[in-house]
Order: sequence, then structure tokens, then C-alpha cells
Amino acid sequence: LTDAAHPYIAPGPNDQRGPCPALNTLANHGYIPRNGIASFEQILAGTREGFNMDRDLAGFLAGFSMMARGNAFLNKLSIGSVSPQIPTVPGAIDGPAPPGGIAKHDRFEGDVSMTRQDFNVGDDVHFQIDLFDEFLSAVEQFGDDNALHGPKSIVNMKVMQEFKFQRFQESQAADKTVSFHSSRIASSYNEAAFILTFFANGTDGLLSKQALTSIFQNQTFAPNWFRRSSPGTFDFIVDTAAEILAPHTIQPGANVNGVYVLDPPDNSVCIFFSFTKIPTLISISSPVQRRLLRLRPQQPSPHS
Repeated sequence: LTDAAHPYIAPGPNDQRGPCPALNTLANHGYIPRNGIASFEQILAGTREGFNMDRDLAGFLAGFSMMARGNAFLNKLSIGSVSPQIPTVPGAIDGPAPPGGIAKHDRFEGDVSMTRQDFNVGDDVHFQIDLFDEFLSAVEQFGDDNALHGPKSIVNMKVMQEFKFQRFQESQAADKTVSFHSSRIASSYNEAAFILTFFANGTDGLLSKQALTSIFQNQTFAPNWFRRSSPGTFDFIVDTAAEILAPHTIQPGANVNGVYVLDPPDNSVCIFFSFTKIPTLISISSPVQRRLLRLRPQQPSPHS
């Protein structure tokens, strides 16, 4: 959403950018600090204003990112890599090195990305045009026609279902140590659901190749793009992610010397926890977590 208060300004050489096209775009438009160093509250407000993300969903994502790859004591997170503005967490409780930002492998960034290479294969942080071209090829094969944007120009559910599975197969073949455990499957497919949910134009609910390219490749909102008209919620993301995964069920596991080894069966239930129980994390947060993340008390969830 480009307006007078949020013009696109390309990042400078010292500005942090990372593997998340949504956060990169929000920073380029000033919805979060343009230097890529943000507080919990700034990420919460920016994702809500820029994409109309529901408060609970925005709060969880901001809180998880801060706790996983930021310095929650200083309330600072890099949307890219290590920053001199964010020192080691007090007591080195997360290790002796400064927080790596969301670009650091594992926790937030992970294998089987749609537009980044696996950590052990290549560049897992920056946009890879060859992978994005594969994404566009999937749109041309499975996408919907549209009178305004042309034939095979709309990213639909089928595109996501097939492209996500294709990327898994590619990573499984190319990365001898690919890690795709249940938690990463959940986050990976939730990411795909975010794209369908939040990158679509709010005027018609459709995600065109133009809008997709603008955010992924150019890290800016497309002309005449508007955020969704109603807040995108946990439930909607969960349902969409499950639908993307449904045609090609993937068993959690990892490559060991190039051979995909399945996780023990009892570990596979974690994916269902990840898909269905994440919303309760906000409502059951401890008082210490609330103070740390500065969350206002929440009403009990009707689903908890």
C-alpha cells in the first residue's frame, strides 16, 4: 500500500534486509523502520497497517521473531543479519554471539524456501531469480485466467500446492542435509498461506503475477495494490496452509548422507500442533512473557 506517508525508498548499504519479502517491503515503505531494525511494537503495527494482519497473528509473529532471533531485553530485531545495534543477549543465554537476525539459519529461516536456496546449497538469504522463475512457470501452468491481467496470470491454490511440493523434491535431491522436520513443514506451508492471504490485492482478492513479482523481486507494492479488506486471522492461515499441503502429504524428516530419513512416528503429530494450536500461545503467555513483549492482556480465546 503506497501512499504519501509511505513512499518506496530503496534500502541503503547499511540497511538490513533478509529472507522475508513481506518485512523487506514494509521496511522499504516505512511501515517498519527503514534501517531494518525494529521493535516488537513496530513489527506488530507495521504488519497490521501494511497487510491488515489480525492482532493475534501479528503479535505472535512479532513475538516469535523477537524471541528467536532478536534481543528481547532491548526490544530490537534485525529483519536481516547481525547488526552492531543489537548486542549479545544478557547472560549470553542464547549463546555468546549477538543475535543473528531472522536471516540466520534455523528457527525463522529454513530449508525448502520458495525463492531462497537451502543453507547448505547456496544463498539462503537473498532473492534467487531462477527459483522465482520456477514459481512463475507454475503460475503459467496451473494459474487462472483473468480479463485484466491475461491468461494464466493469477496465483491460485493449485499453483501453491504444486510449486511447494516441487521445491521439496528439488531440495531433497540437491541438499544432502536438507532438514524438513514437522515444525519446518508447518512454518514453510504457513509461509505459503501468508502469500495467498496477504499478497493478494484487497480490491478483488486475487494475487496476480504482477503483484507477486513486485513484492518478491522488487520488494515494493504493485501499482493500485491495496491491503485486504478484512483482517487475516490465524484460522484462515491454518486452513489455507492445510489445504496447500493436502494433495502431496510430506513426511517429516531430514536427509542423512543424501537419504531422506523419516522422523519417528510420534514426532509427526507436532505438525498438527503447529497448524492448530499456535493461536493459543498468545492467550496463555505467562506474565513474564507479557511484560517482556509488552502485550496487553488478552481475553481468553473461545477456541482455547
